[in-house]
Amino acid sequence: MLNFAIIGFGGLGKSHYRNVSEVAAKVKDMNLVAICDVDEASFHTQTATNLGAVNDNLDLSAYHLYTDVEELLDKEKLDFVITAIPTYVHEKVAVMAMERGLHVFSEKPMAINREQAENMLAAARKNNVKLMIGQCLRYWPEYVALKDIIESKKYGNVIHADFARISATPLWSWRNWMMDEAKSGGAALDMHVHDVDFINWAFGAPKAVTSVATHFKCPYDSITTVYDYDDMFVTATGDWGMPADYPFSGSFTVKFEKATVTLNADGMKVYHEGGGNEVLEVPAGDAYVNEIIDFVTCIRENKEITINHPESSCQSLKIALAEKESARTGKKVVLA
Repeated sequence: MLNFAIIGFGGLGKSHYRNVSEVAAKVKDMNLVAICDVDEASFHTQTATNLGAVNDNLDLSAYHLYTDVEELLDKEKLDFVITAIPTYVHEKVAVMAMERGLHVFSEKPMAINREQAENMLAAARKNNVKLMIGQCLRYWPEYVALKDIIESKKYGNVIHADFARISATPLWSWRNWMMDEAKSGGAALDMHVHDVDFINWAFGAPKAVTSVATHFKCPYDSITTVYDYDDMFVTATGDWGMPADYPFSGSFTVKFEKATVTLNADGMKVYHEGGGNEVLEVPAGDAYVNEIIDFVTCIRENKEITINHPESSCQSLKIALAEKESARTGKKVVLA
């Protein structure tokens, strides 16, 4: 039996909680024993996210509830933790858990800077534990399907790929931490990093990035980047500066030699160069469920994490940080 705790019980923490039964039904013998959040009210109130409110009226009577992480880690006998906490404390809590020999699933982005991310990698190696970052697009059915199309060259080589992630301004976070760029990294690190990670996963790290950003509602509330590859043109935009009623959207348009593949509110479609279009059917699946299933399976079978290994998440963070540097300086930034 693998015992675990959820640390952080805001929107994402509650989402992970709601997925526990589905994950457990597929990987078996895992047991949620405790939940921790610094804000005791989070155990009893609903939490908003860019995907809407997460409902309240949760029955948590079966679990030990904590408001102090160290107390949780000292008192409970755990095998792993799922952390869904503010970005600026990702490293602190992850390292604290790994030093106790626990496996860690930590929400994205990996950390607020590259030094913290590298400390997390070092702690995982030192303590011989699994570390996975919540870069969920690697498990999102439409993005998995797109990666398969890219790798198979079903429609030839990629000519131009464009990604976008747009949201209302995240005014729902605990003590408004997301609007503090020093704590969240702005939209560039918190939301845009999803598309950065997919680009890194699908195409590898670019040679350089050239970015522009806006700072209307907070520093880096939007960022647009051109990624430097030898044989294709790749762009992406992340923007969380939209009005409160603006619906969240994640989309892409990828132009291949023989067709263009799109994802938007109408679903995933392919438009053929010779004419005609069709809806692409993708397997059903919940990315948030699938990433935890993969993580727990790697723990149980003592397998290396391959789909979403932490070194790649660290690389994605470094790309996003280079984008912020490019936007700040007005210059192209070469990736080391």
